[in-house]
Amino acid sequence: MNLHEELVFDLCRLPTEVLYHIFIHCLPQTGYTLPNSKSPPMLLTRICRRWREVAAGMPSLWCRLTMNIDYWNSRQAVFCYDSWLKRTQGCPLSLEITRIKNDTTDLRTLLQPYISQIFSLKVAFDSLRAVAPEILLNDLPALQELQVVIYCGFEDHDILSPILTAISRLFTLRSLNFNALDGHGIKCLSHLKLTNINPFKSSPANIINLLQNFPTLSSLNIRVLIDDCLPCEPFTHSTIQLLSIEIILRGLTHSALTLGRLFDALTLPNLHVLRVEGGSWPCVEDLISHYRHLVR
Repeated sequence: MNLHEELVFDLCRLPTEVLYHIFIHCLPQTGYTLPNSKSPPMLLTRICRRWREVAAGMPSLWCRLTMNIDYWNSRQAVFCYDSWLKRTQGCPLSLEITRIKNDTTDLRTLLQPYISQIFSLKVAFDSLRAVAPEILLNDLPALQELQVVIYCGFEDHDILSPILTAISRLFTLRSLNFNALDGHGIKCLSHLKLTNINPFKSSPANIINLLQNFPTLSSLNIRVLIDDCLPCEPFTHSTIQLLSIEIILRGLTHSALTLGRLFDALTLPNLHVLRVEGGSWPCVEDLISHYRHLVR
């Protein structure tokens, strides 16, 4: 028992710089962290007074947060989230807000003091229950990465229109992941200087439309719907470096013929990385052969 107490005492006296490195390596390498007293970073504040002081004074421990909105509206939850966010001390924030099923006004009020810190935001709406979801996306002056998931109501213009309008005003946005992006959305957001779109589900002809409207793209993740025979207008996109394609077959259309039309029309002189999933192997081999001199 004495040996154990001595070990704990020695750990608590480690230099602050050493504790910084230990604490950072306690966090998950990717994703977000949940406010859970049994896992870092909150667990680190329960070991001893000194560890609590060091952990509470490390903004980098608190800058990736998952907010579970199903349970957030209790006073205890609001206090927990606000206390967590205060510990970020003005550093860039990455937030994940899980399935929103109610009014976003109170949530926006909670986040308002930290709005200028939000660098990355992943938000999921239940479109049948969420009220005024666009409020959460208004006036985010530092936002560069946005992922929006709508679980139902993809084609409801009344739901999508205010969300698209809010996104269209995010002039600092560079990376967009929006599962409801369509031709209308492309037109609405075409003035944004996006460098990454992931994923984008569409027909080959509409992919050309996307590339025409976003000349600054360097990375594109697309799910190609092989279900039409529309011609593709020839186009050169000079900034795409990474292209990831997932082939989704519909009907009896042959994937090789459809993708052949797409890549016969499309010129990507700076393409470095090409990834292809799905489709028949002859289709994939033809596609890789088409860009063999450029890609790895």
